Amino acid sequence: MSTKKIPIQHLRVGMFIVGLDRPWLDTPFLFHRKKIKNQEQIDKLIDYGIKEVVIDTKMGIDSKTEPDLSKDKDEIKPVEFEKTSFAPFKTELQNDDPFKLREEMPKAKKIKAEVTNLMKGVFNDTRMGKSIELRDVKKKVTEIVESLFRNRDALWCLSHIKDYDEYTFSHSVNVCVLTASFGRHLGMSKERLKDIALGGLLHDIGKSQIPEGILNKPGKYTQEEFNIMKCHVEMGADLLHKYKDIPEDAMLVTFQHHERWNGTGYSKYLHGDEISLVGQITSICDVYDAMTTERVYRKATQPHLILKNLYEWGDTLFNRALVEKFIQYIGIYPFGSFVKLNNGSYGVIVSKNHKELLRPNVLIVSDINRSAHPPTLIDLSSEKDKDGNYKYSIEEVLDPVKCGIDTSQYISRSISG
Repeated sequence: MSTKKIPIQHLRVGMFIVGLDRPWLDTPFLFHRKKIKNQEQIDKLIDYGIKEVVIDTKMGIDSKTEPDLSKDKDEIKPVEFEKTSFAPFKTELQNDDPFKLREEMPKAKKIKAEVTNLMKGVFNDTRMGKSIELRDVKKKVTEIVESLFRNRDALWCLSHIKDYDEYTFSHSVNVCVLTASFGRHLGMSKERLKDIALGGLLHDIGKSQIPEGILNKPGKYTQEEFNIMKCHVEMGADLLHKYKDIPEDAMLVTFQHHERWNGTGYSKYLHGDEISLVGQITSICDVYDAMTTERVYRKATQPHLILKNLYEWGDTLFNRALVEKFIQYIGIYPFGSFVKLNNGSYGVIVSKNHKELLRPNVLIVSDINRSAHPPTLIDLSSEKDKDGNYKYSIEEVLDPVKCGIDTSQYISRSISG
């Protein structure tokens, strides 16, 4: 046996960690399997309250003097959150949704189509100086939140089908879904999620006041054009201030979604906790959806690379603790990622496994020789060999464009069933 459990005080540089004393989702750390390279990594584990770790003595150094706690009969009790600013929120990933993904998908498709059409009308009305039918918008927001509580993934999966010709409307709907779904992940109440989702849906409403020649420009903005574009934040806030029944959280989402943790955002140049929690949430979701969307002047970025960028931007552009929670929400292998399995086959991630994030469902699309393969769905958490070991695992995430794979067709197929 090459693994053993040791006290955190005996962890040394050069040891290889394969497990902690609590579920991965209850920590802010991206990976539980990694080699300790410096004392700072050990200090971070200690600061978070980790008491014991499991090390692999074949993949890292071992010390014969370290006691093996693996045979202890007492069960390790998880330590409660102490240092995170999100202590009031309990990440909600353990309970099964009342409806399966395929059961909720028809309703989710209908909701998204209706909300997208609604937003077209809202943008056109505000551009012409007409009032927003706020009651209709709130009704659709309620439908979105109710769908997320029936199945948290259906609407989120649909956000990966991009409509490049109607970016502004689709982006508004996607940010609405992302903010509400992420908020649910953080354990927020259903009523507050409705307020946040309303803000997400209307966060770019100020763009209806931007000249269409700039808004729909098929290329990068000049500095002057960008300065005009930035005005959409205050324009949106001015539009929504006319309505007395706009919730405070919805206003904060609209007004703060371009603020950044280090004060380099706009339009108030807020810094750190001067930005509300809902403003911080929306800024991350806004960037994530924008980067996953291809534009005339920019290729879409692969989801796993966006998560890498977000993590690197923690403590500068975004709140690191919140970014780590967002990565837990999206998953190590985000929906739509193109991956290579340990058997040499290639596939597309088509659904998350909320209980085992490292073992999502994969639609196999090509074999070891990269020859076309009849799409076959594999649940990485259920396929085991005769000894009870997992048969398949993900070896690496690849760029589908470089591999000549159009993942969008498989994403659409998996959603359509």
